[in-house]
Amino acid sequence: MQREIWSKEFVAIIGSGLFMAWAFHALMPTLPIYLVETLRISHRNVGLVMAAFFVSAILIRPASGYLIDNYHRSGVLIISLLLATAVYGIYPLAGTLSTMLLLRLLHGAVFGVCTSSSVTIVADIVPPSRIGQGIGIYAVAIPIGMTIGPMFGLTLLKNQGPTAMFLAILGVSFLSVLGAFCARTPFKPVTRKKFSFPSLLHKKALPISSGMFFMMIVYCAITVFVGIYAAQRNFSNVPTFFLCFSAAIFLSRLFAGTLFDKGHIFHLILVGLALTAVGMLWLGYARHPMQFLTGGTLSGLGLGMLMSTCQTAINSLVASNERGAANSTCLISYDLGVAVGSLIIGYLSDKVSLGEIYRYSVLLIVLSAAIFILKAMPHYRRTIQNAGIKP
Repeated sequence: MQREIWSKEFVAIIGSGLFMAWAFHALMPTLPIYLVETLRISHRNVGLVMAAFFVSAILIRPASGYLIDNYHRSGVLIISLLLATAVYGIYPLAGTLSTMLLLRLLHGAVFGVCTSSSVTIVADIVPPSRIGQGIGIYAVAIPIGMTIGPMFGLTLLKNQGPTAMFLAILGVSFLSVLGAFCARTPFKPVTRKKFSFPSLLHKKALPISSGMFFMMIVYCAITVFVGIYAAQRNFSNVPTFFLCFSAAIFLSRLFAGTLFDKGHIFHLILVGLALTAVGMLWLGYARHPMQFLTGGTLSGLGLGMLMSTCQTAINSLVASNERGAANSTCLISYDLGVAVGSLIIGYLSDKVSLGEIYRYSVLLIVLSAAIFILKAMPHYRRTIQNAGIKP
């Protein structure tokens, strides 16, 4: 008899993911403002601080994959979430560039373990035949958190100040710990593999991850720098932008998982790339607040479709006991893209307008499309066929 997808553990892990995304995205647009206005840090150093988080997340991903595949996955998630929650309470105490860099490195490391373990647990909880739908439903929690988080953080920063904002984010993050605790799965004895660097990454995940690396630079250009771009263009509707952007990601992920299970992976990737390209051009040429919102909506639809589809594809390529390494490989490309994007765009934004950067980001999307068409898609089809699975 086929297992039901809506188990207690599945609902709990969705809740945990929602609050984790809420806390994370509450900090994304507010921390650069806090760094510039309160700590008087330059735009270039803001890019460095934001990149530090993702650099440490990248470095921890391979080790997190080893932990997830060789130890109790629920325990790894709960401990890492507790540490991430504690970090939010330390932000008000970091008053210099050097201490903020150290804190961001610590935060990125524990957060990297959180995200790797949570999506791996989702893949374990849901029935194998509905993995696309399961990861798609879980992924919907992320844009909900993206919708609530920025408005939550920006409102608190404006009305209550940074200390109250950081403590409120800590409270939200603690709710993610409670969700993870309720999503505990029985411990399954595992044969622990000897720790080795080659085993920390999964080669089957590399082609798709390579394509997503360039798309995450584009994603970074929006999520990290759109507030500064809006100020350059005198757009006051940044909270509404995040609402539209996140709602678009929500809608695209809602149907992407079901379409994936029906074998439409290639169509989803191609449409996602096209929508993101059109959205970035629209955003870069925006002269009116409505054009600003339209660009964000189109980009959100495309990026949401790509992230959900690629994450599910990677989980379908590997065995259950290899999903930790495979998910870590995928998420390394995500973190690396955002880290590189933060550094490059932070540097370029002191020299050229963000509008130009958004328009020229289409070249990165073209490069990503070439990787998907020439390498990632043929690799996926070949691997699935060799395993005897109907794509």
